[in-house]
Amino acid sequence: MGKDDSTDIMPMPAGQEIHPKGLLEAISFIEQNFSNELGGAILKDTFLTTKQRLEFFEVGFRSSFLSGLISALLTPVAIGVVERYIPIFGDADPSRFDMAFAFLLAVGYSLGFGIFLAYACTKFVGGYTRSMIRNLLGGVVAGSVLKAILAFLGFHFIYFVLLSDANMQKGAQLLYRARIPRNAVVTAYSWLYDFKPVFLTSAWFIVGVTVVFIAIPTISMLLARIRNRKLIKAGLVHVE
Repeated sequence: MGKDDSTDIMPMPAGQEIHPKGLLEAISFIEQNFSNELGGAILKDTFLTTKQRLEFFEVGFRSSFLSGLISALLTPVAIGVVERYIPIFGDADPSRFDMAFAFLLAVGYSLGFGIFLAYACTKFVGGYTRSMIRNLLGGVVAGSVLKAILAFLGFHFIYFVLLSDANMQKGAQLLYRARIPRNAVVTAYSWLYDFKPVFLTSAWFIVGVTVVFIAIPTISMLLARIRNRKLIKAGLVHVE
């Protein structure tokens, strides 16, 4: 075969299948096959088996749900710092830098993950890679939505049930019976009573961050589709 007949395609060893175990591995498979499609390979979406689709979905779900849940649990702390209920770096009156640091604690991971995923969502041109991304993104969206629902319900449960006036009064009485100094009990009760609205703020804040997080890779994928149409129309890329 002459030099002009060669194609820029990375061959896949015989019998090797794609089975992503983690997010980076899934994105690596997407990038590799994206390069193959740009090199002229015709890879139909039917080449991706049901098992592989579920594996991409699982990777996306697991990566967004577990890490997102940890980030959600840190949100009341971050908002508590911003609203000056929790001192940061030992300062009860945080500076703008301290508040910015606390804000990044709540949204930094989600925004960073969303931008990283947005990059991966542009790595498609044919049906094969598009199917990979759709399943990966579907798992990410499902995990993020479930995380937001659990956090929203959980924080409302804390506010309306666990920290209800009746339960807080019972808790104060138990501390009195345990011979905790009255001043300490009153101080803790007052602080907790003032702090508990932070859970409601955190619940809605997480919903907003989740919407933004989902929108970033979704918009990126839509823009990539427009890019692909232009490439196909210009004859630079050929797909079936």
